[in-house]
Amino acid sequence: MQHSPIQPTPDATPPDTNGKKATIRNFFANNWIPLIIFSIFTYIAICFFLDVQNISHEHLNKTQQLLQEIKEGRDAANETIKEIDSLRNSFSIHGLLLILSLIILVSCFSKPIMKLLNEYPQRVFVSSIALGGILAFSIPQYLYSYKYIGETKDITTSLLTVTGGILAVFTLLKTHQKSELEREQLDTQKQKDARDHIRQLHNSYSDRFDKAVTELNSGKSKDAFAAVYKLVHLADDWLEYKDLSDNKEDQNKLKNRAQKETQTIIDILCKYIRTMPDEYTEKDIESLDATTQDKLKNESEVRRLIFSEISDRSSTVIIKKDEISTIPGTWSNFDFDFSRAPIFYPLNAITIEKGNFSSAKFYSKANFDKTTFIQTADFRTATFTQPVSFWEANFAQTADFRTATFTQPVRFWEANFTRAVSFWGADFAQRADFSAATFSSNVDFEDATFKRFEPTFTADYWGKTQFSVHTAQEDYDFSVHSGSKPIQLGKAELDGIERQIPVGTVLFDPDSGRRSEPAKPIEESDNQGETPSK
Repeated sequence: MQHSPIQPTPDATPPDTNGKKATIRNFFANNWIPLIIFSIFTYIAICFFLDVQNISHEHLNKTQQLLQEIKEGRDAANETIKEIDSLRNSFSIHGLLLILSLIILVSCFSKPIMKLLNEYPQRVFVSSIALGGILAFSIPQYLYSYKYIGETKDITTSLLTVTGGILAVFTLLKTHQKSELEREQLDTQKQKDARDHIRQLHNSYSDRFDKAVTELNSGKSKDAFAAVYKLVHLADDWLEYKDLSDNKEDQNKLKNRAQKETQTIIDILCKYIRTMPDEYTEKDIESLDATTQDKLKNESEVRRLIFSEISDRSSTVIIKKDEISTIPGTWSNFDFDFSRAPIFYPLNAITIEKGNFSSAKFYSKANFDKTTFIQTADFRTATFTQPVSFWEANFAQTADFRTATFTQPVRFWEANFTRAVSFWGADFAQRADFSAATFSSNVDFEDATFKRFEPTFTADYWGKTQFSVHTAQEDYDFSVHSGSKPIQLGKAELDGIERQIPVGTVLFDPDSGRRSEPAKPIEESDNQGETPSK
C-alpha cells in the first residue's frame, strides 16, 4: 500500500532569517559608536594584560637569578637589583592601567548590570562576595608566584577588608535605594489621597452650588438672602486652592477650575441683579407706592447684600495727599455685568470694582453717596427716574455718563473724578449740581442738555468746583447742545497758565494743592466765541 508524502501544514512557516538579520543590522547601526569604543578598550586591556604577563615573567627570572647569586655567595649585582626595581615599577603602572581599562569596559555594561542589580539584588550580592573572595586569594597568590611579595597573609587580609568595604557600600546603596523607593511610593500615595480629597471636596462644592442656586431662584426672599451668603462663601472656598496641593501642575489645574467656578457664581449673582423681581413688572416698579415699597423691602435687602458682598471682595482704595492707590481684592480680576438692571435700592458707601450699569434703570432715589468706583464707571444710556446723589463719590478711573437721562435733580457734591469724565449727550431735566467736585482730568459736556436750569458749579455751603491746571484747554469741552441752558465760562489763572472754566470755579495743582482765584466772567463778545452751542 502506497502512502502519499506528508505535506507541510498551512500554518507551518520557515524561520524568519531575514528578520533576524535585519535586527542584527539595526543593532550595529544604532550602537556602532559604543561598539567601537568597547573594541578599542578591549584591545588596550589585552595589550596591558600581555605587558603585565611579560613583565611578571621577566621579574620572576631576574628574582631567581638574584637568589641564585646570593645562594652561591656571590655579591648581588647592583644592575640586577635596579632591573628588578624597574620591573616592579613597570608592573605597578601597567597593572593600574589594566585595572582602569577593565573599569571602563565594565562601565560599558552599566545598564545591564544595574538591571541585574534591580531584578536580582541577592544574586548580585552573593556573586560580589564570591568574586571578592576569589580575588582576595588569587591576587596574592599571583604576586607570590612571580616573586613580587613574600608572605600572602597581609595582602589577603587587606583585599578581604576592601571587599568587605565594597559590600558595605553596596548594602548602604541598596538601603538608600529602598528608602527612596518607599519615599516615592509614599509621595505617590499622598498625591493620590490628595486628589481623592480634592475630588470629594469638589463634589461637595457642586452639591452646595446646586442647593444655593435653587434657593436663590425660589422666589422667597429669606431663602434668597441665605443663598447669597452660601454662594459667595462657596466662591471663597474655591479660591482657597493653594492649600490643597503642593504639585505645581495640580495647582495650575485647581487655579483654572477655581477661577471658572467663581466667575460662574458671580455671573449668577449679576444675572439676579439684572432680573426683574418675581410677580413685578416695570410698571409696578415705576409706581413705587407705599405698598409696593414695603413688598420690595426684602428683595431690596437681598440685592443690596449682593453688592455688599462684592464690595468686601473688591480692591481697597488708599488716598494719600490726593494720590489714589489700590490693593487688589480676591474678586478684582473677575467680570461684573449690571447692564440693563432694574435698580430700586441704594448703593451708597460701598466699593464697586467694575461698575457696568450701561442701560440700567434706576426706579427709586439713586444713592451712590461715598461709593468708590475702582475701574470704569459705565452709566451710558442709563435712566434715572428719581433724584440722584453722588455725594463724595470717588471715581478712580473713567466715569462715563454719555447719553444718560436724569429726569430728577442730580447732585455730584464733592465728587472726585480722578480720570476723564464724559456727559456727552446726557439729558438733565432738572437741576444738576457739581458743587465742590474735583475734576483732575478731561471733562466733556459736549451735546449735553440742561433743559430748565443752568448747571451749578459753586455753592456757598459746599464750596467751589476745581479743575486741574495740568489738563489742556482743548480737553475741557463745555459746548452744550442747542436749546440747552448754557454753562457760563470764565477765566482763571494759576502759575501763569490760563484756562476757561465755569464762572466761580477754580484751577488747582494736583501736585502742590495750590488753587487759583475763582474764574471771572468772560466779556459777552468773548463768551459767544468760547462757548459754542450745537
